[in-house]
Amino acid sequence: MSAPVTTGSAAPSVPALDVAAERARTPGCATGHHFNAAGAALLASGTVEAVIGHLRAESLHGGYEAAKLAADDLAAVYAHTATLLGVDADEVALVESATAGWQRIVSALRLRPGDRVLAARSSYVSSALHLLAAERDTGVRVEVLPNGPDGATDLHALESALRAGPAALVTAAHVPTSSALVEPAAAIGALSGAHGVPFLLDATQSLGQLPVDMTALGCDLLIGTGRKFLRAPRGTGLLAVRRPLLETLAPQAPDVRGARWTAERSWELAPDAKRFELWEAAHALRLGLGSALADLHALGPRTVFAHLAGLAAALRERLRALPGVRVTDPPAAGGALVTFVVDGLDAGEVQRRLALRRVHLIAVPADHGRWDMDPRGLTKVVRASVHVYTDDQDLDALVGAVAEIAADAHRAPPAAPAVRDQGRTPQAAGSPARAPRSRAGRRHDVVVVGLGVHGGAALRQLAERGLDVLGLEQFAVGHDLGSSHGATRMIRRAYPHPDWDGLVDTAYRAWAELEDASKTRLVEVTGGLYAAPDGRPDPLRGPGCREVGPEEAARIFPGLRLPEGFSAIHDPRAGIIDAAGTLRAQLALAERAGARIEDRTPVTDWRPEGDGVVVRTAAGEVRAHRLVLCAGPWTGFQVPSLAGHLTVTRIVNAYFAADPEGQLGRAGLGGFSVDLPEGLLYGFPAADGRGLKAGLDSGPSWDPRSELPAATGEELALLARAVARVLPGAGPVTESLTCLYTMTADRRFVVGEVPGVPQALVASACSGHGFKFGPAIGAALADLVCARPRPDLGFLSPARLVPGGAR
Repeated sequence: MSAPVTTGSAAPSVPALDVAAERARTPGCATGHHFNAAGAALLASGTVEAVIGHLRAESLHGGYEAAKLAADDLAAVYAHTATLLGVDADEVALVESATAGWQRIVSALRLRPGDRVLAARSSYVSSALHLLAAERDTGVRVEVLPNGPDGATDLHALESALRAGPAALVTAAHVPTSSALVEPAAAIGALSGAHGVPFLLDATQSLGQLPVDMTALGCDLLIGTGRKFLRAPRGTGLLAVRRPLLETLAPQAPDVRGARWTAERSWELAPDAKRFELWEAAHALRLGLGSALADLHALGPRTVFAHLAGLAAALRERLRALPGVRVTDPPAAGGALVTFVVDGLDAGEVQRRLALRRVHLIAVPADHGRWDMDPRGLTKVVRASVHVYTDDQDLDALVGAVAEIAADAHRAPPAAPAVRDQGRTPQAAGSPARAPRSRAGRRHDVVVVGLGVHGGAALRQLAERGLDVLGLEQFAVGHDLGSSHGATRMIRRAYPHPDWDGLVDTAYRAWAELEDASKTRLVEVTGGLYAAPDGRPDPLRGPGCREVGPEEAARIFPGLRLPEGFSAIHDPRAGIIDAAGTLRAQLALAERAGARIEDRTPVTDWRPEGDGVVVRTAAGEVRAHRLVLCAGPWTGFQVPSLAGHLTVTRIVNAYFAADPEGQLGRAGLGGFSVDLPEGLLYGFPAADGRGLKAGLDSGPSWDPRSELPAATGEELALLARAVARVLPGAGPVTESLTCLYTMTADRRFVVGEVPGVPQALVASACSGHGFKFGPAIGAALADLVCARPRPDLGFLSPARLVPGGAR
């Protein structure tokens, strides 16, 4: 990080802002480059503690008691707000949002049929919709004021409208949601006041980044939010009403907070602006607002305002200098916002591509500001907004990323991938490579390393979301040296802990979606029985599952005999997955969506570089914005910090002779497991002409770099004895295969950011039961790449193994 940023626009009398200190107390700075203060700014750690501290107090003392204990701090919120607005504390009300404040204020004005409302084109969508609904339902006349050549409200037109006849309200947004326009609020206020018309200012986008003194602005009514430039939590807002107008306004729906019930049919309103408040409020969030306001006052509003204006002006000029980029701010722009478009790209696509580079901002569509954007011919703009924690590296990251995106948008598109036979079998060892190698040094959006079930699923999902994605596989696609080969896998809902339930449901939906997309049947529901000794401390359970005894188990699966003292969980929706078909389907869909696949391309190393990664292969280096590692048994070599937490185990499976029409076929058996002393025996009925399949979930630890030998006679004899105990009638072994499981101590997957390297993701979803989640894990990885939070994956985070670690 660079030295404290100062801005050339700051007057000599305004102290410089210490950006490094602000970043140090803003934890979110570690998660990327954040330019969305105009949406929801990053919270300071003190604000977070203020919220959490009060929640703790409520848990210890109760909500009412905690509010009494915090009474002085809650009162201080009004004082801080009043100081910022240049009003008295009793002219301030705290509400849940700017829109809630708007609705209460406008409703209190009691607009009648024929009343004229003069609205600036800067008005926010929620405000405009409220006015338009009033026009439709009550006959209010809404007159939208034109803009002048500078893009701001035309003051001559406003004056003419005021002279044309009585008006009930003038309203404008100080700064709209759709540009960096700064309305001439003081001039609007002066004209409104001269004609005796109340002026309502929407300061949602200006509070915390521009001076907002209601007296200086001639503003009678004001609304604002806490979550934007004030850096307060979401769910906080404010309104202010100046006297003497305050005494004339009454809420349409009085609340016990703002009124006193004096007799059976009478009440008195609170003498101050609290008449617009509700009794029920999130006191913890209000204390967070108070903490954020105190921070602003401690820094000095003039210092903050000057710093943000200079920073945004510098960003605006740098973006203007980029080929293919058009800044859309009008001449009357200022403050901390910058809006722009990239020629040839939808603004939402620009936002998505920036998120891949860990640059976070927002795209604003026209339906959030029709009155402003439609006349300017804009359907959507990219909006960047700076704050006190924005440093030079943030600016460089944003400008560099936009330059790269703009250049890519004007580069000739690559040749479309050749249409392949979607029904062919993936290559086995010894077959030629699938595609020519990428040019060394080429940059992709994402590189996926490892194309088993999870890597293939991620590759498909990323390609279908429009990303330039390269899949690298060290062996031939479809190889038998890892964890994804073979004909079949099990799917079930029975798990020992509810943490899995949500992901299990997601997995079932993901399989249905994959079948629909590939037009291939991949899952056959057979039902399943999962048996263990009675009294097991962590019994299986799950949605729709139930416990059954030996007799009922024998009725469900006549081919399975439980040992004495065993019971089972029956899962009627368990089934069998076509594993080989799944791999083919995912890679075919990925290629169809434009993914590039290069097999026989081992990754020898990778390293973070700026906000991206460099991946080294024998063919050269490949650069990407994000890296997804699905290396199965080789995960520990790609992510050394996880190596000590992963155990690779060699597992033996075998087929046993069995009549597919008998009790060991589909008519008498489904998916099963029995927790025996030899290990967990699992398997499937004879169904595909190869007999009954079974395996033991135990074996020796293994170095995946070593040769993977065939099953030994001793291993097959052990497996055969286990099969004979619970599957009478099974014949001899007809064939066998081996695979490698990658286990964690808690048998949970590893899915999330590589510890200490946020631009790289890892998925080690093996652990003996990972295949059934393949399409769901792929979608989850794509979500994480695209900066979509997945809190449901928290229990699988690599951070649980290596808290705060580094690669």
